[in-house]
Amino acid sequence: MVHLSAGLLLLFLCSALTAFVTTGIVRKAAEQAGLVDRPDALRKHHSSATPRIGGLAIIFGFGFPLLLLAGNSHAAELVSKNLTYLFAMLASGSLIIGLGVYDDVVGANAPKKFAVQIMAAVILVSFGYHFSFISIAGKVIELGVIGLLASVVWIVFVINAVNFIDGIDTLATIVSITVAVSFGVIAILREDVFSLVIMTALAGSLIGFFPWNRPPARIFMGDSGSLFIGLVLAACSIARPSKSPTAFAIGGPMLALALPVLDTIFVMSHRFRGATAWRERITAMFNADRRHIHHILVGRFGSAFKAIVTIWVVTVFFAAAAVMTAKDVTKPYGYTLGIVGLVVLVLLRYWHRGPAAAPINTAADEGRSAAS
Repeated sequence: MVHLSAGLLLLFLCSALTAFVTTGIVRKAAEQAGLVDRPDALRKHHSSATPRIGGLAIIFGFGFPLLLLAGNSHAAELVSKNLTYLFAMLASGSLIIGLGVYDDVVGANAPKKFAVQIMAAVILVSFGYHFSFISIAGKVIELGVIGLLASVVWIVFVINAVNFIDGIDTLATIVSITVAVSFGVIAILREDVFSLVIMTALAGSLIGFFPWNRPPARIFMGDSGSLFIGLVLAACSIARPSKSPTAFAIGGPMLALALPVLDTIFVMSHRFRGATAWRERITAMFNADRRHIHHILVGRFGSAFKAIVTIWVVTVFFAAAAVMTAKDVTKPYGYTLGIVGLVVLVLLRYWHRGPAAAPINTAADEGRSAAS
């Protein structure tokens, strides 16, 4: 246990330091190559052209220390026990990274993005990242093919939910850090070492990226970052490592992701109802607008900082609720806290909702080419 704790601390520090240093390098290279996001009157209200491929630094901060850790004998043993899980994450992650970089540099439309995301999800599901069963009132129901299809939908949905929450400086970063930490605590409670290692690396790389991304952001994570983060969180939310001694439970991890997932559901339902013809309704679901929770709160508060803090507090509610559900003794309290978080989120979206205030320059929209 001492060796594991020391290794995790070293992994966290290496991930944070690697991401911090690499972000500076990526920022300079992006500026020289002209890979910047420029302000526009509709949605991107940052004050100056800002590099948009910071996700590459997050990915390097995540992956490079894990490669170094693999040289440790204890780490090698862990990898050998979960080789299929690791291979699936590497394969699907490579697809998503390629998609994210392509989107940041060239731009990808919704059909292309969904095609690659579905391929990445199918790879994960094929290697064991899927819903196997549900338990209702103590009765276990095997899901079979339905579970596989639901898993693909869930993975694609979470990838896009994280991408969509990346709308103002540092928001996706702090939300993802909070979710990753809650996943890590859940992994400790379930003795799931594989997920704990993955979440330690992800949280470390995000914390290293944070100083560059805090308002006013000097670099955006872009789709290369948000899509990759979404994939890793989606995968670990339904992972069941082969040596985990506890029963598979997905309620907690899904609860931790409630804010970006519910916000995406709310927004897409609004877009769907806003059109008449079915084809128009489907298309409208993927059209960019300012209906996300961060847009609403910036307009209501007139402050990006207040909007970010409010969303983070609600995320902490859901994260704490998720951790509580990991143990039977605190599970009722966890789901109760989750319901409270849901009520707060609904009130924030709809209570006294008036016309949105004019966008303000202190709330820089994160630069993305994808419709969100």
